[in-house]
Amino acid sequence: MTYKTRTIEQINNLKDQLDRLLPIGDKDEARLRKKLRLEFNYNSNHLEGNTLTYGQTQLLLIYDKSSGDVPVSDIEEMKAHDLALTEIEEMAKEKERPLTQQFIKELNKTILVKPFWKKAMSYDGQATRKEIKIGQYKTLPNSVRLKNGEIHEYASPEETPAKMNDLLSWYAENSDLMHPVQLAAEFHYRFVSIHPFDDGNGRVARLVMNYILLRYSYPPVIIKSVDKEAYLTALQKADTGNVLALIEYIEKEAIWSIELSIKAAKGEGLEEIGDIEKEIELLKREKLTKSKIFKTPKVSYDLFHHINNDIWNPLDKLLGKFDDFFAETKTVKYVDHEKVKKTRTIRSGLMTTARLLSDREVPVNNYEVLGYDLEEVNVKEFRWSKEMLSLKSASKKIDYEIECRLKLDESTYNLSIRELNTNTKDSLRNASTLFETKNEYKTLFMNDMIQDIIRMVSSHMIKVIKMDD
Repeated sequence: MTYKTRTIEQINNLKDQLDRLLPIGDKDEARLRKKLRLEFNYNSNHLEGNTLTYGQTQLLLIYDKSSGDVPVSDIEEMKAHDLALTEIEEMAKEKERPLTQQFIKELNKTILVKPFWKKAMSYDGQATRKEIKIGQYKTLPNSVRLKNGEIHEYASPEETPAKMNDLLSWYAENSDLMHPVQLAAEFHYRFVSIHPFDDGNGRVARLVMNYILLRYSYPPVIIKSVDKEAYLTALQKADTGNVLALIEYIEKEAIWSIELSIKAAKGEGLEEIGDIEKEIELLKREKLTKSKIFKTPKVSYDLFHHINNDIWNPLDKLLGKFDDFFAETKTVKYVDHEKVKKTRTIRSGLMTTARLLSDREVPVNNYEVLGYDLEEVNVKEFRWSKEMLSLKSASKKIDYEIECRLKLDESTYNLSIRELNTNTKDSLRNASTLFETKNEYKTLFMNDMIQDIIRMVSSHMIKVIKMDD
């Protein structure tokens, strides 16, 4: 069965033209693969609110580097989505392998990485939060309130497994009857109508749609983020019974992908003429990633918060699990070797009244860290320390300390994590470096590196405690 759309014959003619040019040479195939990989990852994530620019996406996926003020969560999301793309490409090569609910759940698990909490809206319009569980179908309704105030209903949690089973049965029955592009487009709509997961439904829908296209040797369809309104309008028209609106929209994007593939097969350039925003992003990648970032108050401020929030806080939380092994533990912070003192405010009633009645100008410190104004003080070092005093299982008094030290130079920073222990018998303070790196300011820590650091420190502490039994 083939829908008689306005563009289906154009797709067939272009696909015949592409097939006659196959196989594409290795060099041109690599260019095409890179282009489609960047376009799909950037646009599919950008549709859902990811803030990475096209240039930052290219820098991350091709060079595994980041630039600019980029949320770590957006970096993780982009890398996870790229992994899911590889998974559907590999799956599509196995022509006889059926599409299953388990594979779709695995895609959801891949793109979401780990469970998290997300802001949500209750059925009666109240703001709330819900836990997003990855790789499993929703347990709570995920219907949405439209701009006009109406509620758009998706499948209920109770009926989702059965509806997903029906969807895959429909796919199996029609996989050899429908045109591949139309099959993929209608599967996309039917999947979105169910909305089986708490989060990631749009990205999974586009991934499975492109799995179907790849399985039939079509290039993936890229739904452009700049065309988001037209995409949503096509989905809304499908909701009213006009499924052809979405199918024709997907066909239009399929034409773009096939024409791009034909260009690659002919050895022609793949960059789109007139795409000013993309040209600017590519220029940023070429110029700014080669440049050097020097220390400024803002650079120091941003780096401190990156290390504090993304490395030290998770590390300190993990070290807290060892508290029971010691008589006393405490966390201390230092700025240029000066211990940051804890303070409290004591205010009398008279003074409170006076303050309320007086007009005062309060200085604004845009880059204040631990009580230090980085615009006024040239801080050269931050240090975080977890002191663990008197190991209970030791036969003599032994203190341990895990120290995270951040040194700021003119154009680079040094991060080290050390373990220090004190043997009171000879008063020696032994130190061993667990991790150390020197980076340019534009280089931040990726999540996999952070997890490796935390696992390494945890394993070291377990080893230390076992040795002193």
